[in-house]
Amino acid sequence: MDRSEKLKWYKKEFGDISNEIKNKNTISHYEFLRIRNFKLQNLSTETEENVQKITKEAFELAKEDKIEEAIKELLKLNGVAIPIASTILALKFSEKYAIIDKRVINALGKEEWLKDYLDNPATYQSYLILLRENSKENNISLRDYERELFEK
Repeated sequence: MDRSEKLKWYKKEFGDISNEIKNKNTISHYEFLRIRNFKLQNLSTETEENVQKITKEAFELAKEDKIEEAIKELLKLNGVAIPIASTILALKFSEKYAIIDKRVINALGKEEWLKDYLDNPATYQSYLILLRENSKENNISLRDYERELFEK
């Protein structure tokens, strides 16, 4: 999306959401997520070219299992911290990468990771390695194991 396309999208999306909720006494969870996404989109200053360049490099690093390096590459994107970076990798490589989350950290009994999990790639690497090991020991996919801990 170039700048004019983004501005057009913002204007249309604002109008669409506003019209949908204007006469309601409450909003749905879906509408809440849509509003949140709208706001987050407004904060993004990244160009299409930069997003593609950085994600291409991060994906190459991730394929080679260079966990910290892949996360660090994604952190170059404006507004991206480790939870979003890990989500990008988990969506691309669901069999090898997991989404970092404080609920899962708590379920793992690793509360010490809470102090820096948002911005320390080494913490994400330790988290991911532990999840991989535990999922293998429990004979369950990484994604299913992660969800199981998340939903506890």
